[in-house]
Amino acid sequence: MNGTALVQDLEADDRHGPPAPCVLIAVDDTTGARRTLRSGLAQAAAQGADVTVLHVVPARRWRIGRLGPARAVPMRVHEPLESAVLQDARRLASEHRIRLQIEVIAADDPHTVILGMARRIGAATIVVGASRPEKLVAPLGVCRGVLRRAAVPVVMVPC
Repeated sequence: MNGTALVQDLEADDRHGPPAPCVLIAVDDTTGARRTLRSGLAQAAAQGADVTVLHVVPARRWRIGRLGPARAVPMRVHEPLESAVLQDARRLASEHRIRLQIEVIAADDPHTVILGMARRIGAATIVVGASRPEKLVAPLGVCRGVLRRAAVPVVMVPC
């Protein structure tokens, strides 16, 4: 390969530029999820990032072993009647001109699904809602599992 061909190849790579960062926003059907969604989309718009909105719903199929406990079978769900939060996600992403991917997965372990999806899409940031009872200082639930094991920054949005 001569020097001219190498320069042309490098110039071709520069035209495409690096891929846009990706933000994973994990939501449920609560009113706090809309706040999480708005915050995550605003952050993605500021970064010029693509967005994947992940909604984990209760498991629908279970695998029963001979000697072990029943385990949920994680599966993608295509629901004709989507939640209001997912409808808001489409509308807000359109307003911010953000490329949006929506994933609905049925599983019994939301934080594992969130972390797995973050790895699969190469998320630069994970946005989750954090609710906490008044007398407790630490966030509870799914947020805690994501914070402990995430390999990328996690943004907690108070719900």
